[in-house]
Amino acid sequence: MRNKKNYIKFCKKFHNYFLPQLKFKALNERYSQLYRMLYEIDKEDVNKASFFIFATSFSILVLLSIAFVKLNLLIILLYSFIFSLMLSYKFNLILYHDINKKEAEINAMVYLVKVDFSLIKKTLKSNADHYLSFINLIKEYNLPISENFKKIFIKVHEGEMPENELKKIVTPSRDFNLYLKTLLINNFDERNDIDKLAETTIENNFKIYLREIQSKISIIFFIGFFFPIGLCFLILFQLVNIIILIFLIPFFLYMLNYLCRKFIRRNSYMIGVLNDYTGLEKKKFNEFLLFLKGFALNLKNNLSPEKAFLESYSQNKNLFAVIEKTLKNQLSRLLTFKYSFHDIIQFFKLELTSIRYSIILDVIERFVTENPYHTNQKILDILRILHKHQKLEKKLEVIIKGEKFKIFFFIFLLPILIGAISGMFPFFILVTRNIDPITPLLLIDFNNQISIYYLFLIFLVFSSSISITSNYFLKIIKYKKKFLVILLSNLIFILVFISSLINTLNFL
Repeated sequence: MRNKKNYIKFCKKFHNYFLPQLKFKALNERYSQLYRMLYEIDKEDVNKASFFIFATSFSILVLLSIAFVKLNLLIILLYSFIFSLMLSYKFNLILYHDINKKEAEINAMVYLVKVDFSLIKKTLKSNADHYLSFINLIKEYNLPISENFKKIFIKVHEGEMPENELKKIVTPSRDFNLYLKTLLINNFDERNDIDKLAETTIENNFKIYLREIQSKISIIFFIGFFFPIGLCFLILFQLVNIIILIFLIPFFLYMLNYLCRKFIRRNSYMIGVLNDYTGLEKKKFNEFLLFLKGFALNLKNNLSPEKAFLESYSQNKNLFAVIEKTLKNQLSRLLTFKYSFHDIIQFFKLELTSIRYSIILDVIERFVTENPYHTNQKILDILRILHKHQKLEKKLEVIIKGEKFKIFFFIFLLPILIGAISGMFPFFILVTRNIDPITPLLLIDFNNQISIYYLFLIFLVFSSSISITSNYFLKIIKYKKKFLVILLSNLIFILVFISSLINTLNFL
């Protein structure tokens, strides 16, 4: 938060200066309004500051390169321009990404807010103030807009009209804005149909992500596979020097890391979608949902929350393996009569650790406090949307598993190709330098011969590129035993490289 304040303060310094604006996103009026309301800054100030960052970093990098690096001026200008452009791009979109992050966080909770408020309306009297109840509800949630609603709550108690304050508010979430607008138009009396409102922006974005994922994986495959091969030919035909060669590997690492973060990043803001959709975590979450279903059905039979908690475990205890110990701990506390249902929920959240479980348990506890009679149906509503998320996740899992064969094929094909080509290194050196084949080869002489040091450097570059490619390919499919596969891939490269090198030397 402090860094963000410093960022905004820095950008505001350029407000009265006539500087060129460096734009990377065509921000519409909505984003312009959010910049002003959330950060009290104009987008033009950010664009001016971005140009200053670009011009300053470009000038400094060019001057330092000319002073300390002996490279062609055109190459210096090129990489200085690219680096400065990347730096200013990242700087320019800090607030834009912050808005999108807040929107995703709010969108993930919109459905729970709808369920929660529909339950509250059932408990309120006909003459109750729905406006104030809604404000009080949102301020109790841990959302990026909760602080705004706390301020509105204070203003209402100071004499302001709640409906007027709600009409003024603008949030980063289009889904929440639409929901609030619908409530205001209907004076909070509309009986919202949860099923009709369940399709949120975050779910639509995930569906788009599912359609794009295969194309994005193909781009990563292309770069991860052909970059090392292209590098291999550049070295063989001596089109790059040692300095550039050393810098290409970190660049390759950064490029694959960036592409994986941008292309393969999963939508962790959907409560029902796990970051790790394989193994223990998936089983744990499914058992948790099964327990909640049993809890909801027992509440339907007019049991107390404590009794429903106990019965939901007893009826399905043979189905619990991962969370069995956690459930038993809560039951033992419950049976001592020393802890309330609130205390049990708090301990439950601590042992489950993940924020996902905490969000769901917090909402359920609030349901039980507000209206135990209607809580069972609201829990089932939440489970319905979580199962919908799991169906979307299943589609992603199928796509990723479909890429598994292709990934392993490329991982083991790449070291074979690179090893075979790089093993012919002496032959290409002799051809390009027009040296007599009878002359001894492995001499430490950079002028005419191939040095052992240079061969080792080439070998290290190829081995690093193979390891980087294998690591990020395996990261796509969440493969656990990455070290073993990377080691095997490098061993294949070493064997093929040595075999190809010996055959080439024998031929010469």
